[in-house]
Amino acid sequence: MGAALAIFFTFSIFSILIFIGFRQILLTQENEDVKETLFGVANRLNNETGSLSKEAVYMALGGMYTSTPIEMDDEFDQRNLAYGQPSNFQDTIFAKMNEEGVMVRVYSPTSRLLFESKQKDIPFERTAQPVVVPIDINGAQGLQGTMPIYSKRTQQLIGYIQVTSEMANYYRTNERVFFALVTINILALIFSSILGYMLAVNFLKPIKQITNTMNDIRKDTQSTSRIEFAEGNDELTHLSNVFNDMLDKMQQYIEQQKQFVEDVSHELRTPVAVMEGHLKLLNRWGKDDPEILDESLLASLQEIERMKSLVQEMLDLSRAEQVEIHYKNEKTAIRPLVLQTVNNFKMIYPDFVFNLDDAIDGEVYVPIYRNHLEQILIILMDNAVKYSTDRQEVHVSIAVENQELNIAIQDFGEGMTQEDTEKIFNRFYRVDKARSRHKGGNGLGLAIARELLTGYKGSISVNSVLGYGSIFRIKLPLYQELNDQEAQEIENTVK
Repeated sequence: MGAALAIFFTFSIFSILIFIGFRQILLTQENEDVKETLFGVANRLNNETGSLSKEAVYMALGGMYTSTPIEMDDEFDQRNLAYGQPSNFQDTIFAKMNEEGVMVRVYSPTSRLLFESKQKDIPFERTAQPVVVPIDINGAQGLQGTMPIYSKRTQQLIGYIQVTSEMANYYRTNERVFFALVTINILALIFSSILGYMLAVNFLKPIKQITNTMNDIRKDTQSTSRIEFAEGNDELTHLSNVFNDMLDKMQQYIEQQKQFVEDVSHELRTPVAVMEGHLKLLNRWGKDDPEILDESLLASLQEIERMKSLVQEMLDLSRAEQVEIHYKNEKTAIRPLVLQTVNNFKMIYPDFVFNLDDAIDGEVYVPIYRNHLEQILIILMDNAVKYSTDRQEVHVSIAVENQELNIAIQDFGEGMTQEDTEKIFNRFYRVDKARSRHKGGNGLGLAIARELLTGYKGSISVNSVLGYGSIFRIKLPLYQELNDQEAQEIENTVK
């Protein structure tokens, strides 16, 4: 409704301004008509050499009328007809003299009335030059023009002309224009109301959807309700997109927290149960048996270490989900890091053979925090060592292709089935739960690696054949220097 009123008031203001301007134009035109009549009549009368007489005026003007308010003798009437003057107007001046509300008077130099086209009680005042002034005629505004008449031949004053206009056309046209504008304004109000209602419904529909979606989320934080909108390029469509993206991220964070709690609860249940069993055993009678005491304490300490490892890995996983916020401007030189990691494993596992295939020319940087990339390499190489069998050999290769860094880590151990390769990056998933637990794994390493790489716009994949080993492949975009504007845009996006 507010939009409709705004449109209506705007249109009304413009209508008023147009009406005022139109009135001024009409008033100016009336003024010009009076002047034109004055000079037109003067041009018909200024051929006389002496003062104007009734006969001369009626010779020029009076024959235009079938009757005249001033009585003339028969001799004048005969002369008038002899000149063959027409009985109706033949040119513009006569037409203007005959308009409704227009009166023409001619006076002698001594202010004696010689001619009048209509009988009106209008005062006359002599002037030395042509003037047009507003006057009051029966309570309404009119115009009166007065000018002296000078002979063309002698340049002597021979009389005066007075033209009075009641501006009938002006008032009639004003009424018509006013009525038309009022009608148009009423139609504009109706049209703007309909248009405003349609616009309001159209514009408020996405806002109503946003409100309904927010109410759904407020009632149920797990709600998957989203804003439905048509494709477009307006602000509301953009707002709906951003709002849906925000809800998706919130839903993702909620699911992650929920998964985190469920996973921790599930994984801690076993070590807590083991510790509880040993403590109950010791509490009942085991504390008096040194062998049982040592065994229970050793098992409890092992479970505590597993719990510490699990908590640390869960914290690492939680941090991995936020690398876009905390590590957005990091970069790391790839060759020295990979070389250092391989050398460290050679020292830790002297029985293994570690081969490094370096296909990089020059120094290459990737947009990732150094410790995170090192953590990913350690996770993959540690798994390669753990799951190797008879052939204790690990191959590492690095190369650049299509502005991407490719790292491959290959082992020749147990391998996996196709079903396992599809689930290996899930949290707490183990190919062989009994053997994996025996080797000290919690099933979080590969999930941490995937979360870290996803945060840095990278990816990880695996190809494996059961009984022949696996190849894990990492892809990361190369580091590119950003200009100030791009860096600011990224920073604003993150905020």
